[in-house]
Amino acid sequence: MENLKQIERFRGGDLRFLCNVGVLTTGFDAPKADVVCVTRPTTSAIRYEQMVGRGLRGPKNGGTDWCTVLDVQDEGLPDDVKSYARVLKLWEKRSAQS
Repeated sequence: MENLKQIERFRGGDLRFLCNVGVLTTGFDAPKADVVCVTRPTTSAIRYEQMVGRGLRGPKNGGTDWCTVLDVQDEGLPDDVKSYARVLKLWEKRSAQS
């Protein structure tokens, strides 16, 4: 119940940021988010896209004009852990094919 209160405060503009662990990764809508900070590794490109997608909706979808994505990566993570750089390569590859 406390989580829901805080989420509503964020959506209403009373809170400037939310910090969570594994709670708001999928199914959470925050189109006005203008900063997304990913501080945990994920092996799922889809989950990663969902997390950063919170801030990448754009004005045509009710989002912001711009969004800053901060991706924190520890040195020595396994190769199969997706980071922004690896996902960006996938996006660039798809764009080149279009």
